Amino acid sequence: MCSITVTNRVDVEKHRKAENMRYILGIDIGTTAIKAAVIGEDGKVYGENTCEYALTTLSTGEVEADLQLYIDAFAGAIRGAVKNSKADKKEIKCVGFSSTAETCVFLDADNKPLCKVIAWMDTRGTEEAKYLSEHFDKEDIISKVGFDSIYAIHPISKILVVKNKYPEVFANTRMFAQIKDYFVYVLSGKFITEHSVASDHGFFDITNRCYWQEMLDFVGIDKMYLPELTEPGVEIGRITEEAAEIYGLDPDTMINVGAFDQACGAIGAGNIKPGIASESTGSALVTVATINELSPDSKGDVPTLCSGIPGKYMYQPYCTGAMITKWFRDAFCDMEKEIEKETGLNAYTQMDELVKSTPPGADGLIMLPYFQGSGIPELNEKASGVYYGVNAGHTRGHFIRAIMEGLAIALKRMLECEKALGATMDEIRSLGGGSKSKAWCQIKADILGMPVKVVKNSGSTPCMGCAILAGVANGIWTSVEEAAEKFVAIEETYYPEPGNAKIYEETYRKYVEITEALNPTFR
Repeated sequence: MCSITVTNRVDVEKHRKAENMRYILGIDIGTTAIKAAVIGEDGKVYGENTCEYALTTLSTGEVEADLQLYIDAFAGAIRGAVKNSKADKKEIKCVGFSSTAETCVFLDADNKPLCKVIAWMDTRGTEEAKYLSEHFDKEDIISKVGFDSIYAIHPISKILVVKNKYPEVFANTRMFAQIKDYFVYVLSGKFITEHSVASDHGFFDITNRCYWQEMLDFVGIDKMYLPELTEPGVEIGRITEEAAEIYGLDPDTMINVGAFDQACGAIGAGNIKPGIASESTGSALVTVATINELSPDSKGDVPTLCSGIPGKYMYQPYCTGAMITKWFRDAFCDMEKEIEKETGLNAYTQMDELVKSTPPGADGLIMLPYFQGSGIPELNEKASGVYYGVNAGHTRGHFIRAIMEGLAIALKRMLECEKALGATMDEIRSLGGGSKSKAWCQIKADILGMPVKVVKNSGSTPCMGCAILAGVANGIWTSVEEAAEKFVAIEETYYPEPGNAKIYEETYRKYVEITEALNPTFR
């Protein structure tokens, strides 16, 4: 009888806590999908939903989609996450945003799209980027933009190519927005952006944290047609009554401007101070190291942006990532795909087993993972992928392992460039699809020579990061540091195997030697 009474009392307490729980809705606007997650004040994910959309990619470099595809996915993700959470909409106190930083929306005077959304990886502005880089002093570009040049992915290049090729669109644009800016407007009725997303535009001054007026004047952009600037994680007001009705949210829900997706992912992984770096192995391999101030020694080869934490910065180099393992699966793993279809055993899990049965160093097979150019320190957009040292004894396991080892070496090289500028790191927090591969995580730990910690719910870290920013601004938690300390959980830690150190030292040396020899041949 007593045990029953105690159990009932516990159930009552749990029910009472659930009734009084405050929730945050985190929304991550990604490259091909929008994910929403309802996160409780206890840091747990209570409901989430992802809605995908297709991008159109042309051989000439254009990557775009109708804005309506994003709008539909946005609505579906929010409604699905709220429904799955079973939370009362009145208890969802605030909404936070995470998104890519270079996906452009051109709006007319009625805030309707004048053309398709231009995705972040669109390269139609390559010539415009070169033109801008040649016009401005390199030291100015480094201090203002945080890169060594203006690149095609930067919105300033996309805006200039629209001005040159579609002058009527440019002339009629009354808001040059990014995709997050647009959806912040949809919920709040205000066009407001923040420093972390703006810092990857090419027309924002990361040193003084304001628009770069000289660049705006040169391209012909009127500042009145740009969103208002604020710090990341700022609460900007209540949701509009119309948006509350459309998206099934309470009219008192507060809207937070959020931050850049890589910045939110870092926060959601607990990467909020020097000593911890994070890496995300999705389609791209991206690493983030948090720093307190800009380095005077920066040459711009390590991309530097504003962090999602006000006043801080982050290094964010990147290169081609897990898209290479997807390429190999699709091209050479028909048997594994068939087994997955028949039994449900994931093809990537089967590939992992092939890697585990292959010795470290892949018996001399080395891969340069340059499917979309090389990252730092080369930053060669013309570089292409290479398998080196192939012999008759190599199996598919060798080829897959060489991919994983090559990308781990690319990660090591990026981290070394960050360290050279003063970043410190004793551990790596691993996110993204690549973190699900046990073989790959162990390879990373061995090659980096430091622990690799896989974050629990790593696929939700951008949503968690923007939820932490929104929850702090709303008074649910005291600080970003407090929330990250409480709620970021490590699922598994991989420690370097000392016996593999010498093998990987030689693999690393050979990788660099091959890259240096081949780099001049990439044209």
